[in-house]
Amino acid sequence: MMALRIIVGRAGSGKSAHCIREIRDRQQQQPMGAPLIYLVPQQMSFHVEYELAAQAGVSGTMRAQVFSFRRLAWKILQEVGGLSRIHIDSTGMKMILRRILEKRGGELRVFGRAMDRNGFTDQLEEMYGELVRHGMTAEDLLVQQEALIRRNEGEGNGFLADKLHDMHLIYDELERYLADRYLDTEHYLPLLAERLERSRYICGAEIWVDGFEHFTPQELLVLKGLWTCAGDMTVTLTLEAPSDPGTVPDELDLFYSSAITYRVLTELAEKSGIRVESPIVLSQTGPVARFARNPELAHLEAYYNQHPVCPYPYSANSIRMIAAANRRAEIEGAAQRILSLVRDKGYRWRDIVVLVRNSKDYEHLFTTVFEDYDIPIFLDEKRPMLHHPLTELIRSALEVIRYNWRYEAIFRCIKTELLFQPEIEETAEMMRHRIDRIENYVLAHGIEGYRWTDPNWEWKYRIYRGLDENSVEVAATMRQSDEELAMEEEITQLRKRITAPLQQLERALTKAKNVRGLCEGLYLFLMELNVPLHLEQWSEAAKKEHRLEQAREHGQVWQALINMLDQIVEVMGDERMDMETFASVIEAGMENLKFALVPPALDQVLVGSLDRTRFANVKCAFILGINDGVIPARPKEDGMLSEGERETLLASGMLLGPGSRRKLMEEEFMLYRALTSASEYLFLSYALADEEGKGLLPSALMKRMKEMFPQVKEEFVTTEVAEVAAEEDQLAFLANPSRALSYLSAQLQQWRKGYGLAPLWWDAYNWLLREMPERQACVTQALFYRNEERALQKETSQALYGKKIRASVSRMERFQACPFSHFASYGLKLRERELYRLEAPDIGQLFHAALKLVGEHMEKNQVEWGALEAEQMHRLAAEQVDVLSPLLQKQILLSSGRNRYITHKLKNVVGRAAVMLGEHARRSKFTPRALELGFGMGAQLPPLVFDLNGCTMELVGRIDRVDGAESTQGLLLRIIDYKSSAKDLVIEDVYFGLSLQMLTYLDVLISQAEAFFGETAVPAGILYFHVHNPLLRSLVPLSEDKIQDEIRKRFKMKGLLVENEEIVRLMDTELETGYSDILPVALKKDGGFYSTSRVISSERLDQLRRYTRAMIREVGQRITDGDISIYPYRHKKRIACTFCTFKSVCQFDQMVEPGEFHVLRRESDEVMWQEIVEKGENV
Repeated sequence: MMALRIIVGRAGSGKSAHCIREIRDRQQQQPMGAPLIYLVPQQMSFHVEYELAAQAGVSGTMRAQVFSFRRLAWKILQEVGGLSRIHIDSTGMKMILRRILEKRGGELRVFGRAMDRNGFTDQLEEMYGELVRHGMTAEDLLVQQEALIRRNEGEGNGFLADKLHDMHLIYDELERYLADRYLDTEHYLPLLAERLERSRYICGAEIWVDGFEHFTPQELLVLKGLWTCAGDMTVTLTLEAPSDPGTVPDELDLFYSSAITYRVLTELAEKSGIRVESPIVLSQTGPVARFARNPELAHLEAYYNQHPVCPYPYSANSIRMIAAANRRAEIEGAAQRILSLVRDKGYRWRDIVVLVRNSKDYEHLFTTVFEDYDIPIFLDEKRPMLHHPLTELIRSALEVIRYNWRYEAIFRCIKTELLFQPEIEETAEMMRHRIDRIENYVLAHGIEGYRWTDPNWEWKYRIYRGLDENSVEVAATMRQSDEELAMEEEITQLRKRITAPLQQLERALTKAKNVRGLCEGLYLFLMELNVPLHLEQWSEAAKKEHRLEQAREHGQVWQALINMLDQIVEVMGDERMDMETFASVIEAGMENLKFALVPPALDQVLVGSLDRTRFANVKCAFILGINDGVIPARPKEDGMLSEGERETLLASGMLLGPGSRRKLMEEEFMLYRALTSASEYLFLSYALADEEGKGLLPSALMKRMKEMFPQVKEEFVTTEVAEVAAEEDQLAFLANPSRALSYLSAQLQQWRKGYGLAPLWWDAYNWLLREMPERQACVTQALFYRNEERALQKETSQALYGKKIRASVSRMERFQACPFSHFASYGLKLRERELYRLEAPDIGQLFHAALKLVGEHMEKNQVEWGALEAEQMHRLAAEQVDVLSPLLQKQILLSSGRNRYITHKLKNVVGRAAVMLGEHARRSKFTPRALELGFGMGAQLPPLVFDLNGCTMELVGRIDRVDGAESTQGLLLRIIDYKSSAKDLVIEDVYFGLSLQMLTYLDVLISQAEAFFGETAVPAGILYFHVHNPLLRSLVPLSEDKIQDEIRKRFKMKGLLVENEEIVRLMDTELETGYSDILPVALKKDGGFYSTSRVISSERLDQLRRYTRAMIREVGQRITDGDISIYPYRHKKRIACTFCTFKSVCQFDQMVEPGEFHVLRRESDEVMWQEIVEKGENV
């Protein structure tokens, strides 16, 4: 007759060892015979299998088999049948539940309001699983609902009754849907219990059940079934001693769950006619007891739950308590101590476990920190598959089709490297470079939608050269270079490789008549891409590089995806579904896919969570994150039933999982199990702050442990060496050579600043210098690193810039702002990635070109600026913008309705500016003499040439507009520069070399006036005209005349004028006295100027011209001398780095020497002008 034997004992008493020893003895006595089944929780099975196989005297495990309940179900059902029904996993269940909600949602009394909420189907599935595990049927829910209605106990029960109605309706519909066709995860155990008697494998098998504290009704049903057809059964329970028959265990007892389980098992066995043997009670002093040789841990186990606390009277070297500055410091402290245990005490990695309660707080740090310390770990958690390249390929491919070939989706798809593979003689690196080039092209040309797929839309490659070189005539005749043609061919071929498979998928999904067709189209798309082969190749490559976890991930993801598609087809294959819904179903399914990995190597540190991770024979345990609110964890009420509702149903006899109160009690037992898991060392730690620096409090558990072990001194760990005073404590920072290098570098930096340095750091420096000279050299270089660039040799400078430098004035200003920025732009020719968007420089180009065309049209038709009415001027400006729009930035203004609206606004801006220029012309004797007047090779004026010690620099440029007027002094000339943003000429900026353009233009113009105009000329001024369409703000209504006056003021030009009354009156003929509406001046009655006027004497203007020429010569000389120093200017609140695009290249940082700004200062106006005069005299 079959017998039930129960082994009880506290944690560490040797229950598992007892079972393993008995199984070993049975195998040795009779190698062949009935199976020896070791039934354990799923998370424990791998470690138990290893322990069983590693037993001395056991050469194999033919008889002995380790099973979890679910693995046993698979084993038996494969033998006796029962797996013919289609398996439905979590993904399939959610889909079925969603269909039921859509079908019966109108009948739901409570859940109808929540059915569309994110996560609701997850809660439903969880509730359904709990009901099935506890043997509850849909009929049971109906009975409970009717009972509640009859009792009518309180207002709350009406709401609960409605909940039970909804749960019954959904459960009943779900059971009918699954009946005789599908088999979900929760129904394997009932089916196993039903068919156990048919199994020949289980007949006569001896069974050991270990690692459980309680059993669900389903599991009890299986155990009862095993009693009827198997041999003897041994069950272990963590329990001090069996309670007397008839005695009810105290709910607050640490071993309450085990005590209840003991009673349930014995009563169930007796009712089943099974002989119950006397229990075996193991003590903590037995030969296999975990703490037989460790009195401190034995004391912890024995008195953990005793109140008041029983202090341990001696020192406890096996227990360490640690406070960490933050979570990273906490993990680094654990890593340092793990290294010490392995290196100094001879432990193996597999002897050590690291546990946390809330893995989300630590998981991002575990891999990084332990990898830094060269500690092999296995992270015991199921990681999602959602970000694997295969799932990303599917998500992005469906997004491409759904959202009309958007850039982001296409390149997410491409960068999985599964969409296409390198061609013959094309390496992966070459392919990636080509992908980068086509991505640059797509970004620069704004390619989306039909431009990808329309065969009539050709992708033309042409380097954009700006509006200056893209006039209508030039654009019509411009031919592509050989380089442009080659690039065009490359991107065209790559375009075909990208679009072909995605278009095939799009056609297949469009033709699909139902979900089955959609899934088939997706499957064929993946097969056409040879995805299984590529995943296999990736897996093999990962194995060769010893990345075993990644290798297994590549091996699992394909099968998981195929299973998911099978589930979708099985559940809703014949349904019609639009693309949006199908993509949502696929996305939801992939969110549920997780990697199920076992440790890829035997000798690793196990990192897991307190509630999930199970292990055996651990010698050292680290429990991290013992903070308030984390350990013990606060139960969450986020399920279908509230705590009160759950208590009501439990009181009425309904079988459910534990409520919040019971979970809190079980949390206490879980902590007991974790604290007693190690046989030799226990490390307890908590963090004082989180990643954001917010303070954290230790858990009450830490207080209890300190009271229990008062002689254990709490240690403090940090990542800052300066916070550790004792030299011997600083040794922890030298636990690993790689990390020691980092800490040594920081310490040496402090030493350079004059701080003291402990001798051990010099010892570390010498050791690293001897053992790791190459890496130590990096530290030394970093220590004395100066972020500075040495001047280029003359030959290098000439190779970069040429012996004949052709430069613009803005290039000179760039050099003055920061020599390195000039080098990066003009020497290395670095540039930002070009994006298809309208930028300020594009708008500025359009304004310049449009106003030039307006001026040329008026000159051609012999119409003066002030002769046209405002409406005519607006129409003329709009026509010129229409001419230029197709030439600007790859026709960006014609690309969308939004940009066409922007074009309309730009027409208004140019029109308004043209009207105001006409207004200025009506009030002025100055008339346009030249538009877009260029100087340089092939231009109207010759370049400004400088000889620079063997090199020549030609200064070139283009003057927006030159106006002239006849006067008593002869021909007067002024320059007007169109600006799309407000700009003024500040003498201080000229002095510092930051604003040289206008004075250089004036210098060139006056120098060449006789050759170009046929007579010498006198400078009249330099002015900026702001091209804009101002908005007026007023608290009171304004008349039309007042509005026009205000607008005219907004267009007042800025700059410098020659301090001469005649010149100013020629520029503004309506100015008598006071402030001009169009010029930055104000006249007094005596003909003098107010102090606010922006005027300068002819003499000083001439001095500025000469100074500007000297400054340009000086800059040119520094360029040819190879000056590329990282020396950005700072002037008041302005710095050169604000809009610089090369900050990531120069890595200028004030914390890294020299790290100094070129601070621009001047003593006084008098000193400034003195220096201007002195420097200009040498020209």
